Amino acid sequence: MNLHLLKTVLSHAPVSMLLLMTMLRPALATEDTSVRRFPAAVVDDIVALPTMHNAWWLIGGTTLTIVVYQFEDAEGVSRALDNGIWDFLSDTGNIWADARVQVPLALGSWGVGGWTDNENLAGFGFDLSRGLLLSYSVTGLMKPVFDRTRPDGDRYSFPSGHTATAFTTAGVICQRYGGWAGGVSLGLGVMAAMGRMEELKHYPSDVVAGATIGWIIGWTVGRDKGGDDTALRIVPTGKGLALTGRF
Repeated sequence: MNLHLLKTVLSHAPVSMLLLMTMLRPALATEDTSVRRFPAAVVDDIVALPTMHNAWWLIGGTTLTIVVYQFEDAEGVSRALDNGIWDFLSDTGNIWADARVQVPLALGSWGVGGWTDNENLAGFGFDLSRGLLLSYSVTGLMKPVFDRTRPDGDRYSFPSGHTATAFTTAGVICQRYGGWAGGVSLGLGVMAAMGRMEELKHYPSDVVAGATIGWIIGWTVGRDKGGDDTALRIVPTGKGLALTGRF
């Protein structure tokens, strides 16, 4: 497929998304999005990951990954996606999940939002920048541990980093804005997963795992920073420590 026109259009995706975010509802609370706050915010995100909400998503995603692993046919899926509209959607997803789109989207929205005093846009970029950092870190650490051979013969198939990136972005957008913006971002995440399978870069189980990782990270970093009643906490008791949480 000739992707020249598609690449030309999508090369402006970060700019287009910046404009879209400025039209969405403002963030719920005043946010400190300064660069000096970034390291501490990343630590806060890591601490905020253990929640009942995330635990259920992790359990569900892990279970689905195992089930899909038993029946996956990478070449069959690739052939099915390499036709008609599915080919176009898959190619679009590959471009959307590329770091050359996602990183400028995150840093650009953060910088432009700060420069123009647009708290909503800066907050989105601040959240997405942290989300991408965590997503790249988690998948980057997991790949050499599993060291799964890709369907095309390369190394480091599991999990899918591109899919994790796309679903990290989707999680942030769904948390902050919801509605049609969240729906579009989820659709782009699915298209990214399709693209990785169409190009024989990943098995279906790889993209399920990547989507689970990205969604959990994106949903967490995009959370209302006022607190989370579902968080798991370690609290002292008369005889030691106890793990508590709310369903």
